Amino acid sequence: MSKMNHELQAALAHVAVKQPAAQGLPDAAHTIGRVGIVGANPAGIGIAMSLLDADIPVTVFELTKQVLDVAIAQARSAYHMAVEQGGLAAAARDRRMALLAGSINFHHLKDCDVVIDALATDSGTKARLFRKLDQTARPGAILVSCVSPGAVDRLAASTRRAGEVVGLQLSCPAQVGQTWTLVPGTASAGQALATLIALVQHLGKACVVAGDLGGDASQAGALQRGEEGAMPWRVDQIVE
Repeated sequence: MSKMNHELQAALAHVAVKQPAAQGLPDAAHTIGRVGIVGANPAGIGIAMSLLDADIPVTVFELTKQVLDVAIAQARSAYHMAVEQGGLAAAARDRRMALLAGSINFHHLKDCDVVIDALATDSGTKARLFRKLDQTARPGAILVSCVSPGAVDRLAASTRRAGEVVGLQLSCPAQVGQTWTLVPGTASAGQALATLIALVQHLGKACVVAGDLGGDASQAGALQRGEEGAMPWRVDQIVE
């Protein structure tokens, strides 16, 4: 059995304890070849670096090249500092940066197996964003949003793939936080949840599966801070 499958089995066992309904989850996860991230803000880049650290290719979408270039430079600087401090080999730094692609073309997200929305904005503009993601992402791609509690079902209802919509709550910066919380909606498919559990475990993070009722207060606060997300007009531009 592969390392990823071992991680999945362990994760599913944990979910079965935390959430009895998850006992019916399938025992195999979809393969993830590339993850897309909407938003080159601190939260988005933190998620990207967590993925890059696990050798997973990432595409980060941002509206403007200037913002995108600054964010990628910040990631490069962080890896360079890790090399200087002896915590990372130069070859590993170069490999991780080679796996990172930035784009101001929304349609470049179409080849991603998972797309994570890292923007912070109101539920109405998020729903519009998810409608556009639903039209752009390939069939079967999982759409994930860093949302406040209770929002997953509303986002899922704005798409034609409610089974592939899942919420995510995490501490900021994401690359430092050791626990990622998945928030499935009532329509979230077991296959999608199993795939994300395997992904989080592969990142070396602790994975918690919560209902779409409670939530991490620190995450809710982070989503309200302007520096962690986007003003509604930015999302308006994306979905136009």
